[in-house]
Amino acid sequence: MSLSYSKRINRPRGRFLNPFSSYSSRINIFRGNPDIDPAYTNAIDLGYLKRWKKLTFNTSTYVNLTDDSFQFIRRESGLFVDGVPVIESTPINLATEIRVGFEFNINYSPYKWWRINTNFNFFRNETQGDYSYTNSLGNEVVQNFDNIATSWFTRVSSKITLPYKIDWQTNATYNAPENSAQGKRYSITSVNLAFSKDVLKEKGTIAINVSDLFNSRKRRSEINLPTVSSYSEFQWRQRQINLSFTYRFNKKEK
Repeated sequence: MSLSYSKRINRPRGRFLNPFSSYSSRINIFRGNPDIDPAYTNAIDLGYLKRWKKLTFNTSTYVNLTDDSFQFIRRESGLFVDGVPVIESTPINLATEIRVGFEFNINYSPYKWWRINTNFNFFRNETQGDYSYTNSLGNEVVQNFDNIATSWFTRVSSKITLPYKIDWQTNATYNAPENSAQGKRYSITSVNLAFSKDVLKEKGTIAINVSDLFNSRKRRSEINLPTVSSYSEFQWRQRQINLSFTYRFNKKEK
């Protein structure tokens, strides 16, 4: 059993800072915030690790307290498309965030040719903060972002060695829905597959992988503002199939 304390700095990068708009649709735009400040997190973690012959079990309980946490807020931009208000999404230092949860990891090898890794994380997230903006009617809107939500996510990875030393790996991820002060984020499920085979006396590797097998890795959310509601759906990349060959000069695969 172990107890640890740490203090982390989460600095905004990339799209968080870019002040130029990017359009996900005609009525939804994203704009970065160059004035956003780093967020500071105090973290306490209590962990336990146990090993058996074929099984390793690791679990922990944690508490994270974050000041000036990043929050994505949605607001009316003042623009209209065919009479529909355009919603702008941007990150700001809005709130204090308290996250309490537990997680566990299991590494299991039932046979020499099969290895399974599982991770599960359940948490309770509490935010406290207020935000005000001027809507399309010229009225000031003050929204309270005090919110308590519970959610969880899990990952499963399986690696099987097939005949002729062909490796088959499957990765599956599920993120459960989560409510926010302005709406709801829906669940996300994704599955990846990969097959690989060492050739040329283990100096080369041929691999084929399928990313997002069921084409389901989509970020879906519902936003409810005082004067308008919206639904958005975003997909990072559609299902892809890649074939690759790697050759290692004077070096075998480790």
